[in-house]
Amino acid sequence: MVQDPGETRILAISPHLDDAVLSFGAGLAQAAADGAEVLVNTVFAGTAPPPYSAAAERMHAVWGLSPGDDAPLHRRNEDIAALARLGVAYRHGRFLDSIYRRLPDGRWLTDHVEGGQKLAVAQDSPGDAALVAEIKDDIEAVVGEFEPTMIVTCAAVVDHPDNVAARDAALSAAREKNIPIRLWEDLPYSMFTPGKIELPHGFRLGDSEFLPATAETWKRKNEAVECYSSQLTMLNGRNKNLFARLDEHARKNSPRGGFGETTWPVLLDEDNG
Repeated sequence: MVQDPGETRILAISPHLDDAVLSFGAGLAQAAADGAEVLVNTVFAGTAPPPYSAAAERMHAVWGLSPGDDAPLHRRNEDIAALARLGVAYRHGRFLDSIYRRLPDGRWLTDHVEGGQKLAVAQDSPGDAALVAEIKDDIEAVVGEFEPTMIVTCAAVVDHPDNVAARDAALSAAREKNIPIRLWEDLPYSMFTPGKIELPHGFRLGDSEFLPATAETWKRKNEAVECYSSQLTMLNGRNKNLFARLDEHARKNSPRGGFGETTWPVLLDEDNG
């Protein structure tokens, strides 16, 4: 992925505080080790004032936090520690996670499902073009400062509203600035609920590419993931070994059975190029 490390600057647009590490941590660590500058910009990292939705209160409890804890601050600190393990820089955006947002009519965008940790997004929620435009403006500001030679972000395989908004804003910003962009596979979620990648009009996927990881960068990715203790309460534990699943998934996708991660280049349709 890095052709000229000394001239390469990679901007990773992560929807949430853990997405980039879970999905592309080894690739980012390898790029940094090769000499590239790497910056992870997490979009939905803002702090929301109470009152909170039932979904947010449920998630805070699952994460092991008390009602008085600043959950986004706690998670930002986890993210800082994780990205330090990869040897990359970070920036935390101002936007609120879906569990803290409301619909125009005042209802919460996300609710929790009784008896479990799953969340339900309002099925009648409209696409938020204004939010995508705001995120794009923020990404363009980061691009102006960092001057990336490549942007990487999520494929939004799981169709989460935050992932879709972050991806679409990144695609639009990359196209206007003529910056190559690649999409990573949304791990670990795509292993549980695989889906189709549907890009906005004017964009299409190139062929997938499996980027092999060395034993060292895979180890650093795992160490970084371990920094997200709040999220591991959901993703790891009895009967759901996250790290074993990531290993198995990587070996399944690898042409040679080793570790690594999958990305796709994004191309412009010919009639929109």
